[in-house]
Amino acid sequence: MEKYFKQYETCRQNESPFCSNTCPFHLDVLDFQSKMVKSRYNAAFKTFRNAVGFPDIAAALCPEYCASVCPRRDLDQSVQLSLLEKTCVAKATKKAPPDYNVPLKDRKIAVIGAGISGLACAVRLAQKKYNVTIYEKTDRLGGKLWDLLPPELFLQDIEQQFQFEKYALHLNAEISSIDEIRSEDFEAIYVATGKGGFDFGAMNRANGHCALDGDIAVFAGGSLTGNDPIRAMADGLNMATAIEVFLKTGKLEYPKEVGPCKATANPDKLRQTEAVIPTDNGLFTDDETAAEAGRCIRCQCDACMKYCDVCSFHNKWPMRIRDDVMATVAFSSSESIIRKTPAKRMLQTCTQCGLCDEVCPENIEIGGMLLEARRSLHRQGTVPGAYHQFWLKDMEFTNGEFAAIAKKAPGQELCTYAFFPGCQLGAADPSYVAKPYKWLLSKQADTGLLMQCCGVPADWAGNEEMHESAIADLRSDWEQLGRPILILACPSCGKHLKEYLPEIETKFLYEVLDQWGFAVRLEYGRKIMEQHETAEAKQPIKYSVFDPCSARHLEPLEGAVRKLAEQTGLILEELPKKDIHGCCGYGGNVSEANADFATFVTRSRSELSDNPYLVYCVNCRDIFASEGKPVHHILDLLFGINMDSCKTPNLTQRRHNRADLKEMLLKDIWGETMEKKYETCKLELNFGEGILEKMGKIKILAEDVCLVIEHGEASKRRTFDPKKETYSCYWELGYITCWVEYRRNGGEYEVVNVYTHRMKIKLEEVWNGRKIEIDL
Repeated sequence: MEKYFKQYETCRQNESPFCSNTCPFHLDVLDFQSKMVKSRYNAAFKTFRNAVGFPDIAAALCPEYCASVCPRRDLDQSVQLSLLEKTCVAKATKKAPPDYNVPLKDRKIAVIGAGISGLACAVRLAQKKYNVTIYEKTDRLGGKLWDLLPPELFLQDIEQQFQFEKYALHLNAEISSIDEIRSEDFEAIYVATGKGGFDFGAMNRANGHCALDGDIAVFAGGSLTGNDPIRAMADGLNMATAIEVFLKTGKLEYPKEVGPCKATANPDKLRQTEAVIPTDNGLFTDDETAAEAGRCIRCQCDACMKYCDVCSFHNKWPMRIRDDVMATVAFSSSESIIRKTPAKRMLQTCTQCGLCDEVCPENIEIGGMLLEARRSLHRQGTVPGAYHQFWLKDMEFTNGEFAAIAKKAPGQELCTYAFFPGCQLGAADPSYVAKPYKWLLSKQADTGLLMQCCGVPADWAGNEEMHESAIADLRSDWEQLGRPILILACPSCGKHLKEYLPEIETKFLYEVLDQWGFAVRLEYGRKIMEQHETAEAKQPIKYSVFDPCSARHLEPLEGAVRKLAEQTGLILEELPKKDIHGCCGYGGNVSEANADFATFVTRSRSELSDNPYLVYCVNCRDIFASEGKPVHHILDLLFGINMDSCKTPNLTQRRHNRADLKEMLLKDIWGETMEKKYETCKLELNFGEGILEKMGKIKILAEDVCLVIEHGEASKRRTFDPKKETYSCYWELGYITCWVEYRRNGGEYEVVNVYTHRMKIKLEEVWNGRKIEIDL
């Protein structure tokens, strides 16, 4: 886990936008703009004042450094931040600084020079209740401000900001040596004597414009060090911080220059928007303020929040996710003192699409961290088993006697190629496997068949032992076939095998169809397009290819699918970002951990385009179809499957489809019969309306319902509702408890409700009957 936690050291989550980075005060422009866009002048003024010290002076003198780095500068015009600042200070009605009832500190600081830089340092330290003394050689405050601004403006601002502070001011007091004030026991001195002023030996030292004079820390800044008025004022505020650091730690550190900005500007937000012309005597009206502030595209590194479903769904930035994961993994340790697991469910919701590190400029792997956290929890025995139970059992079934096949082609000693359809293709429709395999045999007679799961559900679950076993079994079967080139139908299998079985050479089915001369049939394309045509439609129906996340950047595969589709007459229109999008919602076994998250992901992908989708991942097909998105698999188009509509079988049908597929292939290809047929239930079940759909959402099979009813009937541990004339009983199925409500109609069982929970029910004998204990 340490590897993944360490990568966050370079996270740009807190990186300032270009404008804030360039601003000498490092004003939080995002916060300022968010308040200005709502005309919250008092709130915006507080943000501005806290950053600049003297808000009226800063607004009046601001040369708008930010305009030179604003991403809008080359498109239309930089955001007029200086005008927004002037509007803010003019329209704010609560401008008094806070008055903290805090006792004075006994730490003494001297400020030499009462120009804007010295005053900025003094006001910041005085507000923190340090004992501040100001020495000014002339008879007035302000220094060069007298040459730049009307006195009534800056004098009023100075008076306002100092109004609640206690400090000593000595006018006509020129200091020519530190020794003159050494007896005052100052611990630090800020020298702000202006351009050409005396520096008291503090300038151009090894560690910056600062030095120790005995026990006194002497800092120099402002126009003395060559700064313009605004930078001089910012210098004074920075020196106040440096002085406070010295007083608290004894470290003499001159403020460092801010490094280059690493923020990013989202080009999608840059739209031509002309700058607003102020009409209120050179200031903005409320509507104009909102419009001009709204031109800000809020530059920040937010690719994770934009593209990562985990971040956007949970509304958590990466470092918050990291902290929650750290707490959750630490809690699993018996030595931990942490008593919360804030991410136990959240870390199970990552679809493992791999988009996070791809869009992150620092390549931070949120998904990798979450997967490793799953493994950590599984090793410690604290992962909720119910989250992955169905998928792991489904994998076991696929690799078991009723569904798995590892055979060479009939009559062939060699096996140059082997078709590897994956675990879900045949479950969706047996024709998706049977028809392509028969075509492959017609082109390459020694093409074998390897029909099993690649093991990715165990990897997603963090179950390393089960995953290693599945990988070992797959390697063994592949070697027994003679180490053939695997022809893959599932991009997820391709990604998984590349990572865990790199020794296996693979090709994708759709590339092979293109390269081996598959003859497309135009009538299939026409028939599918007719499903979406309407009398009112004036333009031909367009389809968008939805590339699965596991095929991202696999250009030969993506190109082959598009080429085959267009040969059937389909008109294609690319998605806005083509393949730069997340998972359809299937990956990572997320639906059991958080069904709302899975739905959020699927709907987000469905809304990428109003066009019907063409997919080449059967999981994408089934997920989108379940949400009502018009979708077809490329195999429908090529082999004439599901011409009328996209059929999505329920979970029980998927099990039967796998078993039926194996039985059909053994008979049609090898002339063999299955030694043992798949039987799910001895009872005759009749499911009420919507029950099978509900069972699909909670991952319960008909055979599970059968087991529950059989146990209830045999044990008589059931209840009867005379009003509804129904029985209710339960049985523990692994990590969950399943309840079934049913009626008996002769030899038939009518199922009227099915639900599950993660509680275990214990019955214990007591003196007067039975006692029920519920363990969460």
